[in-house]
Amino acid sequence: MLSKPALKFGLIGCGSFGQFCLRALSTIDEVQLLAVADTDTKRARDTAREFGVAFCENPNKLISNPDIEMIHIVTPPDTHYELSMAALRSGKHVLCEKPLALSLSEVDEMLQLAEENGKIIPVNFILRYVPLVDLVKKIIDCKVLGEPIRAFFENYATDENLKPDHWFWNKDKSGGIFVEHGVHFFDLYSHWLGDANMIWAYTTNRESTRQEDRVFCFLQYDSGVVASHYHGFDQPKVIDRQIHRLLFERGDMVVHGWVPEWFEIEALLDDSKIRQLEEIFKPTHRQTIKKLNVTEQNIQARGKEFRAEKRVFTEYRQNIDKLDLYTAAIQNLVRDQIKFIHDRKHRRIITEENGRQALRLAVAARKFAGDSYR
Repeated sequence: MLSKPALKFGLIGCGSFGQFCLRALSTIDEVQLLAVADTDTKRARDTAREFGVAFCENPNKLISNPDIEMIHIVTPPDTHYELSMAALRSGKHVLCEKPLALSLSEVDEMLQLAEENGKIIPVNFILRYVPLVDLVKKIIDCKVLGEPIRAFFENYATDENLKPDHWFWNKDKSGGIFVEHGVHFFDLYSHWLGDANMIWAYTTNRESTRQEDRVFCFLQYDSGVVASHYHGFDQPKVIDRQIHRLLFERGDMVVHGWVPEWFEIEALLDDSKIRQLEEIFKPTHRQTIKKLNVTEQNIQARGKEFRAEKRVFTEYRQNIDKLDLYTAAIQNLVRDQIKFIHDRKHRRIITEENGRQALRLAVAARKFAGDSYR
């Protein structure tokens, strides 16, 4: 049986992340890179030369190329709507960096046009393609640690590459941190915990500037879980770090890394729950689950009584470098979308609706924070 031909691919936006994506996609058989474009013509020409693809002197030239089937848009958020609409009108599929656009009305236009033209326009939400993310979801869903009660994400991010005149700080271009950055994690937590609504948010600017550098919000999920997200862009690059904590009835789980790299669990479990956890980890978990006897056999928490024979400490680590993990996630996302292009019965991990729902929460957060923008 003959395999499907490689999808002919173009990329707009040859900055450092655009080049990272090109390196990731240049090594997979499902993609044939054809051309790149950027408003910085020198950067586009140099990138085209490096990857052995055609150089387009502007994005419109690339969009009008009849050979290109899918366009990856890796440009500032305020350009996503215009470029995506042009690409869809030209009969191209689109892979868009987050967010899809700066407003829900723009997103709805984009999704309607994509549907009318039989094209796709997912966001590059790579986190759902990291294997550890699904392992966390499996632990949540099977209730081995009891019901989830509380969650929070603390993002202590660097600003070393974000000079004062960078578009990131300009809300008219970026949409602000909730919109430009937070959507990744609104989507991740929706994957883990289900549908949510925003219940509170707050933003603060750096002293004596208009640079919004710290934002906070609370969400409540249909299950009753309350989650908080904090994003701060004020740390040295060498200690840029992120932590997710999920609190359950029987203990908690701490996940490390914005691209989740490893997690640790501390919980009170009986032998049957320990066996269940060990089964979830097989065959990739190579470390021993540490078990310490507890004096009480019947524990009460949250108005419930349960059996707890051991106090358990365990961790799970992926034996892969962070950049390799990130690369594989991008590759798997693109493979997933291409499978759907070839076979509309294929069930994608990320769809257009994920991009819309994440932006819905981001826009709600901005409104709660007193920002009337869009």
